Amino acid sequence: MNPNNNFTAQEKAVLSLLVQGKRNSSIAEALYLSKRTVDNHLYRIFDKLGVSSRTEAVLYVLETGLLSDSK
Repeated sequence: MNPNNNFTAQEKAVLSLLVQGKRNSSIAEALYLSKRTVDNHLYRIFDKLGVSSRTEAVLYVLETGLLSDSK
């Protein structure tokens, strides 16, 4: 399974900012979203990646190069 194909553009944007170390409030501000919307995106991202934390999600992205083709 290639999780990259299952992400919406908004989820990819949230994930990209997460990898940069941004907090939810900063991600929300950068993308003009509510913090609640960012929380929901992260919930779906974690589910799609099969991880349970921000750290695991970042490690997954860095180890697999998941976002390398979307930049």
